[in-house]
Amino acid sequence: MLSLVCRLLLCVGMLAQSAGGASPPPNPDEQLLSEQKHFVECLSCVYSPAWWLSYHESLYFQPRNEAQVKQLEAMRAARSRYLALTNQEARHELTAGLIAASGIGQSWQQKILLPLSATNQNLTPTLDRSVRVIPKYTLLQSLPSGDALIQDDAAIYFVMNFGRGADDTSRTNALLIREGVKSYSAGEGFKTVEAFADVALSKQETAVLNLVVAAFQKEAAALGQRISTFKYGQEFEDYKVRANDSSPYMEYMLAKAYLEGRGTEKNEQLGLEWMNRAAKSGSGDATSYLEALARKPH
Repeated sequence: MLSLVCRLLLCVGMLAQSAGGASPPPNPDEQLLSEQKHFVECLSCVYSPAWWLSYHESLYFQPRNEAQVKQLEAMRAARSRYLALTNQEARHELTAGLIAASGIGQSWQQKILLPLSATNQNLTPTLDRSVRVIPKYTLLQSLPSGDALIQDDAAIYFVMNFGRGADDTSRTNALLIREGVKSYSAGEGFKTVEAFADVALSKQETAVLNLVVAAFQKEAAALGQRISTFKYGQEFEDYKVRANDSSPYMEYMLAKAYLEGRGTEKNEQLGLEWMNRAAKSGSGDATSYLEALARKPH
């Protein structure tokens, strides 16, 4: 019996030690804010014009190089570890709300965001077509109806609707989708070459996506501020309780919290009041801060 009791006590002790050494579970509210911020940051990347193409008057999300593919995989892996923002409807609602807040029209919104679907997890329209990227080329000949012949080191291409892309005038980064073959007059006869559609974004399409990216970046910054306020809120409350004449260091920390908006709303007036109080109480940090502030040009 004594042996059994000892073993039970040992097990209880090990469990207590394990519980004491384990990391505390994340606060649900802070966890959700953190995942929302990460998700919106992912959206600001995904909706960058560098990831999109324009084909037959529609816009499509399509990574165009190995680096983008790897970046997309990394973002997906990170999202798979979410604990709070796991609901597809909540993600779609967040995305749709921020796209609408960007100020673009309803028709543009429908072009870049798919409707909520139980069978399709994608937010963006995608195109299952191979895209050829030509980093640098020469314009050989402009043809009727907006077509053109271009050439790089490898071949000559017949490009339909050439000139719609912002980079077309600089002769760089042509985005092409193969459509078949075309024949054109080559002096003494006709020559047949591969025919492509120019799927680079127009200036207007690029501007629309940039507005959406700006809305995502603004929301990510706002979420970051909320996380900071949430995370440092308890510290701020501690500073307020302990900031008195007997604790000039806490007065200095409270002053910094107000000045930096850390754990509370930013308030420069209160921050300077507490900084002066901390200096009078003997805080060398506060004195140095005020002296540096006085030397700044106004």
